[in-house]
Amino acid sequence: MDVTVTRIGKKGVIVIPKRLREALGLEEGMSVILELKGDRLILRPYVPKRVRLKGRVSEIVRKAKEEEMRLEA
Repeated sequence: MDVTVTRIGKKGVIVIPKRLREALGLEEGMSVILELKGDRLILRPYVPKRVRLKGRVSEIVRKAKEEEMRLEA
């Protein structure tokens, strides 16, 4: 287990040491998840789930245009 002691600065800012940021793949500007479990704070990278639409996008657009034409008639 890699243990590091750090301080909490103004506005609750915590500096994560470089070796820990690199180990988690954290970079400036990335979002992270903070989770409270009992008396522990867990920090992990936030990876948004991507939805694969494949060919469904064109179908959705086509149906929306058809609906729009139907409403205009």
